[in-house]
Amino acid sequence: MSQTVAKILLSLTMSFPLLLNGQSEVDHYLSVEYSYGKSQHLPSLVTNNFNDFELNKNYSDLWIQGGFQISEKLSYRGSLQLTDKPHALIATKFSRPDFLLSTGRFQQSVVNFSSGNFKTSIGRDNMLSEEGITLSMFDYPRSGDGFSWSYAWNAWTFKHVFQVLPAEEANGVVFRRSVSYHHLARNVGNFSFGVGEYFILTGEDIGFDLKRLNPFLPYSLNSHDSEGNYYSGFSGDADNAVIKAFLNWKHKNSTATVSVYIDEFHIDGYDREVYNDAILLSLSGATQQKIYGVENNLKIGFSISNPNFGQHPGPFTSLTFARYPLLGYLPGMKQLLYVEDTALFTKSLTASLGGIAERWVPISMIAPPKMNDRTQLDSLVEYSDYRITLGINYAVNQTPFRMEVCGWLGSDERSSSGSLISLYYLLGN
Repeated sequence: MSQTVAKILLSLTMSFPLLLNGQSEVDHYLSVEYSYGKSQHLPSLVTNNFNDFELNKNYSDLWIQGGFQISEKLSYRGSLQLTDKPHALIATKFSRPDFLLSTGRFQQSVVNFSSGNFKTSIGRDNMLSEEGITLSMFDYPRSGDGFSWSYAWNAWTFKHVFQVLPAEEANGVVFRRSVSYHHLARNVGNFSFGVGEYFILTGEDIGFDLKRLNPFLPYSLNSHDSEGNYYSGFSGDADNAVIKAFLNWKHKNSTATVSVYIDEFHIDGYDREVYNDAILLSLSGATQQKIYGVENNLKIGFSISNPNFGQHPGPFTSLTFARYPLLGYLPGMKQLLYVEDTALFTKSLTASLGGIAERWVPISMIAPPKMNDRTQLDSLVEYSDYRITLGINYAVNQTPFRMEVCGWLGSDERSSSGSLISLYYLLGN
């Protein structure tokens, strides 16, 4: 058994609420955050997608975030990340090792418009995020460039998203990538249910193809009346459609979400003997309740899936964003469970306790064209791991200081335990 070494991370955050024309800090804000320490990811993600960086190395991370209200209906939000992490970890492909902060990326730069039942966003943002409850460790960079819009009419809501994803290269060819999403939802009392669809399209020059990205036609069926594009080195074509069905419930201070994603489902008997289905079931919920007079915020989630969910043998048509999962799954994942409870003892003192456990296989050992092969998947060794986290957050009375101490213990020997100490200095409060 390898020796466990505690890891310390010191973080200093400065927040400058920006007051313009006498308006409140809610409408205008600017914050600067600096952190130094380890980069933590779950073992399944590290093994299958990010096994090329040092888990035990300290990194610097600088965030500059801000936003302002342009008008009553129009607002802007933006964020810039500068770091010396490997550039792949922040979803970019360029570094200058001779610089103190060797790489960076604008993670957000978006204009939002809201008027009555109509909402739209244009720019760079994570426009595919939904109402599912997740923990902070799943806050991956997934901010593509594009637009989203939604319209509510009576009890119905329609949403459409188009985003350009980071391009990828293989065999001397640069593949442009885009994802389009649409859903139709119906509200009935405390429930909201509906169906949606994701469509990833790649190619040397995809342009703005309304034939395949028309938000008012089913992508998976519309693609059947056009020839697919195939490229050397890939057994699949250059597009991939995923169907989603969801059910949301909300009552007072509690919410719950159930989602089913179908990437591949084989009907014919021969196909079912040779190929694996690719289906993900995700359940999550959150509630705010008083327990023995203490306010508690509880989050819980569970996912079960085929390990090849999200994988597709076409040219970069898998459900990924710069090697990060585009949806709420992890590469090679079979089961994932997470729980987090935050207790607000006083205005100054908050404590949190969380845990996460997963079962997964190293699917990266299989060549992409064979990742849905039943025989290949059955030959992989299954791994399981867990992590437990405890945090204390304390605001020093009558001062702008806030301190947070967090420690974790896990079963993965590469990053089994650690601790996090953060110091926040808030200006303008």
